[in-house]
Amino acid sequence: MSEPSGPAAAGLLFPELADASEPAPPARSRGSRVLRMAARVLLWGLIAVGALRGLLPTAGPREPLPAGHPEDRRGEAVAAAFLREYLTVGDDRAARARRLSQFTIAGTELQGSVSMPHGVGQYVDHVVAAESSPVAGGIEVTVLAHVLQVGSGAYRDGGTLAFVVPLAVLPRGVAVSGRPRPTVPPLASGMSRASPQAAPAALSRPAGRLARQAVAAFVAADGTALARLGGGRPPPAHPLPAGWRTIAVGGADVTGTRGALAAQVAVRMRPPTGQASYVVPVRVDLATGPGGLTVRRINGAGPP
Repeated sequence: MSEPSGPAAAGLLFPELADASEPAPPARSRGSRVLRMAARVLLWGLIAVGALRGLLPTAGPREPLPAGHPEDRRGEAVAAAFLREYLTVGDDRAARARRLSQFTIAGTELQGSVSMPHGVGQYVDHVVAAESSPVAGGIEVTVLAHVLQVGSGAYRDGGTLAFVVPLAVLPRGVAVSGRPRPTVPPLASGMSRASPQAAPAALSRPAGRLARQAVAAFVAADGTALARLGGGRPPPAHPLPAGWRTIAVGGADVTGTRGALAAQVAVRMRPPTGQASYVVPVRVDLATGPGGLTVRRINGAGPP
């Protein structure tokens, strides 16, 4: 096998992976290219670290570990990297086979697993491990992949596919042990759930007004106002993401009952870098008592 040379091969843990056998990615903006490059570096960094720790199999027979071996995050990284190469098909099938062999147990048969019409290639735009489950001697990882197909210089959306990648957990590492099998993507889009109970009409407007005042005081770090709204002392608060700057405090959506009111206040914010702004929900828990409504807790980030 000829070894790649030159700048493209410098610093690669597996230089043969640099073979140009996949279709060229579609034209993108400079920012998108930078993000994709960062993601690619991170992905191969995970693979490199795993290999240095004995993640990938070496020559010689090994016996699988006992059934019920715990799930391994390293296996998810291998499964995601493998599926990217498995679904990427160009003209150089031999180079693709060499890349796939880096992830598989010796003797794993993958030839002909993915077939494309003449003159059409396939390119993986994004891949991520969704979940993993232990099986006898290893784990199975469900991986989501979004694919693009290219022909005559034009790209066509190939949709989001889900595959279960079988992995053997061996005494010295993790490796793909067979052909991936398609599965239903674990997505819940289009599903519905019961709507939260709307607050009593008599409380909804004053509770929303109080929640907005609390969030305004919260983002301004106004302890005096927070103590007043909290009934004498500032309520517990989960901080906003570090470095994010508040632009405006919007409306409040109040739900719950008289004894357990909650408001979601829409806050437009800007992250530490970039020029985009985002609407962030800030949750305010409210209580009713002899003195009226008070603020019990403010949650600027994370789950309630």
